[in-house]
Amino acid sequence: MNVALSALVAVVLIPLSGVAAVVALTGALATVYFRGYLVPGTPELTKRYLPSRLLAWFGKQPLTVSREESTDAWLLSQGLLRESSDGDFALDPEFKASLAAVDPPQSPSASLARDILELPPTDGSFTSQQGRYTLSDDGDPIAAWPSSLALDADLRAKAVLSERYTGWNERPPDEIAALLRSVRATVDRCLRCDEPTEYEQVTHETCCASVTVERLTCPQCDEPLVELRR
Repeated sequence: MNVALSALVAVVLIPLSGVAAVVALTGALATVYFRGYLVPGTPELTKRYLPSRLLAWFGKQPLTVSREESTDAWLLSQGLLRESSDGDFALDPEFKASLAAVDPPQSPSASLARDILELPPTDGSFTSQQGRYTLSDDGDPIAAWPSSLALDADLRAKAVLSERYTGWNERPPDEIAALLRSVRATVDRCLRCDEPTEYEQVTHETCCASVTVERLTCPQCDEPLVELRR
């Protein structure tokens, strides 16, 4: 955007002086190169006024995660979630006890991630970065977990749900991931250590956006179960 503005200024100056146009264009491009923008306040302006879709055109794709309302509705219809009078969701006590009884995995791995999503042994590429885990197919994420605790919770939920429902392994991987994430988002006590979970909100500033992250964490394990980026 700033480069386009530089070119526009140069075009306007051409009828007046070709040399002036070249000098103006060179100076403007140098400013963009070294500072990252031409117009003062560009980072703050783009944060405030440019829509997310337009930012994506300039390589500023925002991070978004939906709340998966349809999965919550399915879990409610199956009696796996309960809705309180104030509109909050909680795991059914019997379902929660079943989750806690599942043997936890030894450590995060590609085979564990594939098992959770009912994928063949050779499908997807598993990566780990700063405690986060991603299973991708040709660079496109299939599913992501913010911590080993999140993988642990998904394995437990998958083990219980796959036993209860026929055809579970025939569901698409993205649908399985969404259902498991909805279960994980309603865990009020850590399935690993049984300590209460807590919600926290953190805002990260970048050059072109303010990203607010809502996290459900276990303070005792010091790991997030769910992260929602606004």
